[in-house]
Amino acid sequence: MKAVERIENWKLCDYSYCPQIVNELIDANLSIQASHNSLMLKMQDLYDMKQVLKIMSIIDRHRQSIQRVRGIEGNSVYILLNYGLSRAIIRDYIFGKIELNVLLFLSLEQITKELDISVYTGQKIKESCRFALHSLVEDHDFRKQETLRKDLCDFFRGTHSPFTFQEIQEGLLWRSSETFLQELLEDLEGEGLIETDGKTYKNVAIFPHISLSEVLDHMRDPLAQRIVVDRLYGKTMESIALSLSTPITRSRVSQIFHNEIENFPVVKEDQYRDLLMKYELDEDTFYAITTAMPPTWGYLQEKYHNELNGPKLALSGNVLSQKVAKELVVNAKKMQAYLTENYLYVSEMWIDKEDKNAFLQAVCKSFDGYFQKEEVEKRYTDILAKVAPEKMDDWALNSFRISVLLKQGYLLHSAKRGIRYRIISRDLVTSIMREVHINRYQNTIVSTKKIFEDALDVMEKYDIRDQYELHSLLRTGKDRYQLDDNDMEFSRMPMLQFGDGKESEIVKREMQNQAPIDVDDFARYMANKYGYDTGSFVSYLRRNFKIYIEENRIDLVDEQILESEDFKKMQASLNQVFYFEEDYQTLVEKAHLNSKLMDPYVIRRLGYKSYAGYILKEPNTPGKYFETWILAHSKDIDPRYFNLSSFVSTMDRLEKQLELFEWEKNVYLPLSSLHISKKELQDFVKKIVSTVQEDQYFTQTYLSQKKIVETKLSNTFYKSLLKGQKEIQILSLGRNYIFVKSSKLPNIRAFFLQILAEQPRMTLTGCISYLYKWYGVSIDRRLLQEKLSEIGFYYSMDTERIYAEKPKAMFEQEHLF
Repeated sequence: MKAVERIENWKLCDYSYCPQIVNELIDANLSIQASHNSLMLKMQDLYDMKQVLKIMSIIDRHRQSIQRVRGIEGNSVYILLNYGLSRAIIRDYIFGKIELNVLLFLSLEQITKELDISVYTGQKIKESCRFALHSLVEDHDFRKQETLRKDLCDFFRGTHSPFTFQEIQEGLLWRSSETFLQELLEDLEGEGLIETDGKTYKNVAIFPHISLSEVLDHMRDPLAQRIVVDRLYGKTMESIALSLSTPITRSRVSQIFHNEIENFPVVKEDQYRDLLMKYELDEDTFYAITTAMPPTWGYLQEKYHNELNGPKLALSGNVLSQKVAKELVVNAKKMQAYLTENYLYVSEMWIDKEDKNAFLQAVCKSFDGYFQKEEVEKRYTDILAKVAPEKMDDWALNSFRISVLLKQGYLLHSAKRGIRYRIISRDLVTSIMREVHINRYQNTIVSTKKIFEDALDVMEKYDIRDQYELHSLLRTGKDRYQLDDNDMEFSRMPMLQFGDGKESEIVKREMQNQAPIDVDDFARYMANKYGYDTGSFVSYLRRNFKIYIEENRIDLVDEQILESEDFKKMQASLNQVFYFEEDYQTLVEKAHLNSKLMDPYVIRRLGYKSYAGYILKEPNTPGKYFETWILAHSKDIDPRYFNLSSFVSTMDRLEKQLELFEWEKNVYLPLSSLHISKKELQDFVKKIVSTVQEDQYFTQTYLSQKKIVETKLSNTFYKSLLKGQKEIQILSLGRNYIFVKSSKLPNIRAFFLQILAEQPRMTLTGCISYLYKWYGVSIDRRLLQEKLSEIGFYYSMDTERIYAEKPKAMFEQEHLF
């Protein structure tokens, strides 16, 4: 099996979490081990220069480590992202703790012990490592052979069922070559561990670990079976001897029991022996934290009583939660429930605390993940009552607040998630401020949300999980360590203020620059520029700048003009819904009114809204108003309307909907004037579309000449009729429209090629006549010559012939002369 190419690029993830960039480099067949200039030049095809420089700076800083990578040797464990493992598991349990070239070959037991993790998490890591092992390591590697051989033995262990080759592949999720698996099976067969009949493979000598209950059930002597079972369930030798139907002596009972128990084979329950050898566990605790079933406890005490007599570690809440919880045989959920019920997260370290603030810190540290203030108060009270009841009055929680720990740098607070224990050191805050370049903000405001989103790689590196935690961290840095860049102050959460950048002044200045503008549009603008949350910013605007907001619109206007006589006169004179801009200006100039009445803000206060080239009375909108107006006045349209983009787009939409038609050039009729239903028009259009061949150019005359339609309608009417059809494309030639049935863009050269195909040996004069007769296209000689020249056709002045390309013989003759 050939190893995967370019996997050395994954080493980048050790320095900056960037799996997308790694995969893009692999797809582009680029290697970070290439020379600086070569790699930088090739990456410019993938990224902009800013991104290229950022990637190259990482590579150059770690060039020596990157050059040492050879396949999986020295590579990043983040390559396991490609093999089903989550980023959280890699970051929290693997990265920085073990090398990739070691991890890939470990068994489940080794993984759980090396990484101090639960069996559940260890199983996930093992499955991902096996997937990667198949893909990344060559079959001839001895370590791979040994690892997969053990997996193959475990596959057969505990069963004597026959398996086909395909079933073994599926059971092991085999991704290496079939030849490799065949060789391993042949090795096991040669050692006598399995056998094959040519089609299936069967276990012979890979012995399973049977359970204790199976051993007890299959005991042949009923008397011995009863004695062993009763003893393992806790009865004394005397009570067993007396309970038998045929009484025997105590010594005989003991002899029978010990003979049987010593001859027991290895059972699954033997795995719990190490647990009892290390720790002082009573029977109830043993069953409470493991998945073992009775009589496992009694069996282990009897079978291994000599081994269990050695020194053991005494149990407490701390030992249970930190050491015992990492044992392979302990059930994580049962352990958590047992600790919660019996220990209240108690450990000896809390009892020594002589300071209530340090005690509260320990309580916060005991939480796994985020917590709320109420949860801290309850746990604090419960634990204090158990470990130091005499301090209940002096150490009452109401005498100090959790905010003390926040200020001292032991907690991170997120408004969305809660509080979590995290020591905030000076070095941590300094590093984050430096890497996000916080000193670039001068005399301005910015949200920690924007800083967080602009530096996600930095946030991932230092485990800062949202903008609120970043805000909390920066505040701790300023309050506790006096770390400050450009006079950073903390405004409304999560806003930061730098230097002279007063929030209210900046917001008002931006309003002046952007007005008139909708409140929501302005909120989005401020969110993009300063990182505001749009919802809370809108509330801030309505609370602090409500005098500038009218009907969800920000509009800054000189109040003096609104109170002037000129404003009142203009307000009284406006009696139409729509005015062209020049008409409105004429009204102002003829009445000798204040020129500020031309200001869009003032026009808005007159009840109108300014658009490009016209004003429209609110609450009318251009699309709806023009649609109604066009259908009512289509026969008499002022040419100035065609300069308004909103008007033209509305007409175009009505044409596509078969509500408006250009009957003749610039003469429009609504559907109601045609005395025909839309359904009949749609059927007419369908007939044309279905009859015309693909890539066929045509006009209304062409359709009539070919007897496709009998109705003689204008060229412009057909333009309106076919405009809404996706299958039909339209191009213009002179004052005429040409149509083509095609999914591609229309091409005037293709149209003339079609004409030459229909009428070979075409002359210029013949082309003009042919266009008029068959297509209804009127075009003068000069314009036709220009068009033919534009599309690369050749016109011979001697013969007047038209050629799609210049004839070769003619070219050679001209070249000769």
